[in-house]
Amino acid sequence: MSDKKKKNKILYLSFNKDRNCLSLGMQTGYRIYDLTKKDSFFFYERILGKGVGIIEMLEKTNILGLVGGGEEPLDMKSKLIIFDDKEGKNIAYLIFKSDVLNLRLKRDKILVICKDFIYLVDTLNFKSIDTISLNIENTKSVSFAFTLEPEVNKLAYNDTNEEKNKIIINTYEEQSKKNSIELKANYKNNNLISCMDFDKEGKVIAVTAKNLEYLILYRTADGIPLCKCNIDNQSVNCLYLSFEENNDFLCVSLDSGEVNIFNLKKAKNRLNNGLSLNKKEMKEEIWSKFYLPEKKVICTFTGEEIGKEHIICIGTKGNYYLVKFDSNKSGNLAQKIEEKFFLKFEK
Repeated sequence: MSDKKKKNKILYLSFNKDRNCLSLGMQTGYRIYDLTKKDSFFFYERILGKGVGIIEMLEKTNILGLVGGGEEPLDMKSKLIIFDDKEGKNIAYLIFKSDVLNLRLKRDKILVICKDFIYLVDTLNFKSIDTISLNIENTKSVSFAFTLEPEVNKLAYNDTNEEKNKIIINTYEEQSKKNSIELKANYKNNNLISCMDFDKEGKVIAVTAKNLEYLILYRTADGIPLCKCNIDNQSVNCLYLSFEENNDFLCVSLDSGEVNIFNLKKAKNRLNNGLSLNKKEMKEEIWSKFYLPEKKVICTFTGEEIGKEHIICIGTKGNYYLVKFDSNKSGNLAQKIEEKFFLKFEK
């Protein structure tokens, strides 16, 4: 493989908490992009000479979580490095018994997903808050969600028994007290959970599973379903979920290159007013959708800097897409208004 192709290879993509920055783990280091700038959003690149397989940014700060990856990893894959990009040095590191599969950073907590365990660690003193043993045989099927707002501390994850996949939500209070509930759902073992995500306040969680033509929104207080959102094709897999800032809409990227948009205003009204549910009210059809030329993308709604009714999609091949949809009228295809290859060597 040539050096140029090696440099261009993306190992990992992630948005920060407010989804206004994009972090790329690459074969030779990492890059940070500021997504609030319309014209040139290239922000910073650090060449480390080795691969970064996982990168997470703490809010919009210079503090990063790094894990080695690729053909020549930065470090062993069981080691989490807390890195200060401004100073260019390690702050701390944590070593686990097995490879780190994923992580999330917030100001008071670090979440680490490993092969057999989930670890929740205090950011201030790096002491353990909780350790959760997993029963999932296929570690690639571990799905989780973690609230990143400072005042909300909820963790959701899927686990299995002999009959079904179950989804647990833990709420962490002061002094490490934990309350747990199980979602009132019935996902069989052939319906592996593909992805899940909380809304900003942690009141709602969206869950998708393989071999199912819908996703379900649950109320996190009691695990009761709020609505079922139909997806076009049950043979595709959901890759990424993103709630709009006010929870009015949800976008879902599929591994077919299609992105579905759902209107959640009815479900939001039921949540806020404690209304009873019936099967007819629970069903939500696709509000809008669009198609992209590549199959693996992550997506998020934009902030005020770019404008409402816009979605940013980032592809693993290094492409940026900006799409506009109509929040007042359903049934229309969303319009792709910008597309560019952002993976360049120069600023």
